[in-house]
Amino acid sequence: MKNTDQLKKHLLSATAIIACLLMHSCTNNTGKTADGAAVSGSSDFADSALSTVSIGKDAQGREVIRKNNTFYDIVDYSDAKDKKKIILKMTKVESGFVDSDNLQSHFIVSGMTVGDSKATWKKEFPGSDLSYANQVIVLRSESHQPNEEDTYTQYSLLTGEKLMTYTYAPLLVTMPGTARFIGYLSKQSSADEKPEGHATVSYVGRNGVIDKINIKVKGNNTSIPTYTPELKMRVAAESGNTLTDDEKTVIMGRLKKDFAATDVNKFALLITYQPTTGGSPVTILLPVRDDRLDIANAQFDGAIFELSKAGK
Repeated sequence: MKNTDQLKKHLLSATAIIACLLMHSCTNNTGKTADGAAVSGSSDFADSALSTVSIGKDAQGREVIRKNNTFYDIVDYSDAKDKKKIILKMTKVESGFVDSDNLQSHFIVSGMTVGDSKATWKKEFPGSDLSYANQVIVLRSESHQPNEEDTYTQYSLLTGEKLMTYTYAPLLVTMPGTARFIGYLSKQSSADEKPEGHATVSYVGRNGVIDKINIKVKGNNTSIPTYTPELKMRVAAESGNTLTDDEKTVIMGRLKKDFAATDVNKFALLITYQPTTGGSPVTILLPVRDDRLDIANAQFDGAIFELSKAGK
């Protein structure tokens, strides 16, 4: 009996603490940080939201379910000389018929730079899953048709602005304090965005679009597959750039923190298509020069492909 009373007291205390955390009016903070430093005083910022689920019926009497799951995180952001902490508030909204295998989903995401309440954004993003590795936000659009590929759209962590859409895990270029990403968008994209021609290759930073090109297949050539081909990175010999074992990431180890665009050179994207009619693979080698996709020095079969700059 004594143990039961103690358990009830613990539960009541825990409930009171949780209720306090969920209320904006609970502004006095006391406690310790992870390294043991004491924290007390009034809070400069507080936010809370409840996760909810509801089941009802529409006008036709069909059972409908709606779920809202809200979660928070504080993440580090750096881009060249810019280093900040950003508070992310993410709500996944799912709705659909109870007897359906797939619920429609989207995310409502807001970001706020710690110490700068004016640097705040809020947007709705389509997608079934959300991640924010490599200091960018990535939403996945799940494929539901045999001729579709899972498709990903990448957004800036700092502003919420769209960076690129792609149908393959992006290739990465790491630099001091920042990074570059290369994405390939195929015609089998499951998202609303499709390539202008056969495919689109995007080259972006963490906070902006840098370059984009369209790949067009000439004539009535149908031997080049429309799904995402094999993608790998290449580096020039003795450039100081190195590759990870999977050949998906370039590490620019000799680059200085105050680098200029003219320092970003001597690596390339290798695209390898396996023709549907069989035979030898067909490739496009697309170098990066002065922090841009270098069409002028790209290596490919001009009888098959045409490369051109795309609008950002």
